[in-house]
Amino acid sequence: MKILVLTLSFGSGHVRAAEVIARELKQQAPAAEVLIVDALADCRTLFRAGYVWPYWAMVRYAPGWWARFFAGRASRMDQQTAPAWAFRWGCPKVFKTISESRPDLIVATEVAACELAMLAKSAGLTNARVVNVITDHEAEPVWVKPEVDGYAVADEGVRNALCSWGAPANKVLVCGIPTDPDFKTLHDKRQTRIRYGLRDDAPVLLLMGGGMGPTHMDEVAAYLLKSGQRIQIVAIAARDRRMRRRLDQLRPLPRIPLRIIDWTDDIAALMQLASVLITKPGGLTTSEAAVCSLPLVMFDAIPGPEQRNATRLVAAGAGVMTTNARDTASAALALLDDEQMRGRMSACAARHARPEASAMIAQFALAGLVPALAMVREATA
Repeated sequence: MKILVLTLSFGSGHVRAAEVIARELKQQAPAAEVLIVDALADCRTLFRAGYVWPYWAMVRYAPGWWARFFAGRASRMDQQTAPAWAFRWGCPKVFKTISESRPDLIVATEVAACELAMLAKSAGLTNARVVNVITDHEAEPVWVKPEVDGYAVADEGVRNALCSWGAPANKVLVCGIPTDPDFKTLHDKRQTRIRYGLRDDAPVLLLMGGGMGPTHMDEVAAYLLKSGQRIQIVAIAARDRRMRRRLDQLRPLPRIPLRIIDWTDDIAALMQLASVLITKPGGLTTSEAAVCSLPLVMFDAIPGPEQRNATRLVAAGAGVMTTNARDTASAALALLDDEQMRGRMSACAARHARPEASAMIAQFALAGLVPALAMVREATA
């Protein structure tokens, strides 16, 4: 059996989802060949310039434009995020990989990945089963294609939206957003403190801004430092080099240390150690926090899916949404001062958690495939 997990690295969430699902597929089908393909890793530079860079420019400098653009795409019932010819010309290695690897299953974790899989099918490059995995609490009509064999979604709201756009109800699995099993594993808090030079006499605020931004993490950190409150700040800059430089310019106080970390695989341990998570409301990050029963203060939501993620978490009682850096810092400090509120939010986050999502997605994706392959093996034996 050959499985291709197809994604596009718009930030880190889609790639993390692809990695989590690939590991789970391998666990459930040990004999399978599982390959992760990031379509943006080997795309043509002009495709990146025309498809990727305008997105980042809008969300960083003109989020209102992106909000109108995203809403317009949904209201018009657009069936593509870019012309078919742009994908064919811009991502030739994706089609070459699909043609040569001849996968039995394609799992798409980003909307353009679904489009690429459908184009490959229409070109006769593959007859693979295709399963879409939507990693936010909001979708758009582009996800829905007649050739798609299954949809794995975060909640009933996404399921209802897909069905209203034409997806058959029996093809939609409500399972939550996939998270790494590491977030279910209990980590040694003492060892985590030692690893990052953190004391045990002050609460830890974990500050995250997504894998690539855009975010005002440095402004939030600056307000936290000005508070004078006895806290410890751990800021995850990830791959955002610009943010790393801005955070490095801040001057922490002896009373309020600031630990700045680039890309790390220790997020689960840090979430379990933290008292509050301050973050952009990406689908995977908020789902990981829920598994860790961690209260959320959310900021800098990208219009569209991230705003929907935040709205749902606020309604569930698992977090609060803020509109500027000062309010973000104030909300986090207020939560530290209110142990009962933190306890209630932690309990709400735990009820919101779906730690079994990745296993359910892998089982769902393989369900329509394994019996068919067994029949083929029997017929050719």
